[in-house]
Amino acid sequence: MVCENDWTQVSFEHGRTTLKKWRECGVRRSEEVVELWEHVISRAPTSLGDEQWPVYEQVCIAAFDCTRVDLAQDCIELLQSQFPDSNRVLKLKAMQLEATEHFERALTIYDQLVETDPNNNSYRKRRVAVLLAQGKRLEAIKAINEYLKIFLNDSEAWLQLSELYLLENDIPKAVHCLEECVLISPLNSMFLRRLGDLRYTQGGLENVDLARAYYERAIKINSTDLRSQYGLLLANNFIANNSRNPAEKKKSTTAGNAALDGLVDRYQKVNSTEIPNTLEKLRLVQQPTRN
Repeated sequence: MVCENDWTQVSFEHGRTTLKKWRECGVRRSEEVVELWEHVISRAPTSLGDEQWPVYEQVCIAAFDCTRVDLAQDCIELLQSQFPDSNRVLKLKAMQLEATEHFERALTIYDQLVETDPNNNSYRKRRVAVLLAQGKRLEAIKAINEYLKIFLNDSEAWLQLSELYLLENDIPKAVHCLEECVLISPLNSMFLRRLGDLRYTQGGLENVDLARAYYERAIKINSTDLRSQYGLLLANNFIANNSRNPAEKKKSTTAGNAALDGLVDRYQKVNSTEIPNTLEKLRLVQQPTRN
């Protein structure tokens, strides 16, 4: 009986079907793709018919992931001979230059591709990846901003831009980017939690109150989000210690205690041996400061 993870022993048809399934699902599984190719599919690639060309492209990208530049080169040569004027093949050549750290040459090709097809988002994204690989953070920020003028609803790009602004210590702009993410995907608890983290980092009662609202919303969407639960505890603790409104102090203290109880309950379910230390740390956080 063949082991489920032993891709060297599967039949040609099974290997072919598996590669097609991964392509359709957008799954990389690069090491397995290379293994399937070398031990199964490469024995008779012409048996794939016209399907061999998307397979060559799939194998080429997997080869980049596995630092198999030799295999990627073989795939590119075959694709180039079949599609001499293809932008998709030209993109693979640029990716090969990235893999071999010929960044300037790769940028030249991506600039050419963007000029040829300015509405192709993959060319622009690859260009940003090259800039980041070179450590050109400010140029990458500029490139993503240009990209978002065309592809406004790309939450991944907004998230990447937010992280770059954080590296530049520009928290207000990072907050704006995450707010765009929330507008695009309002049910994504990670975006809400990160926005809560940034608002809490900005400090001040107004920002921390906003952070508390984001944490609460994240927990409603994902009740297992411990980081949001802990953020909610910290936000309520901060407001209880710094608000001059007695009613708000009482409300925040009560909410903080509820958040603490929720955290303790979750930890008890995960690992009871860690409870004593965890309880002590959380209680110290919850204790109000004295002026």
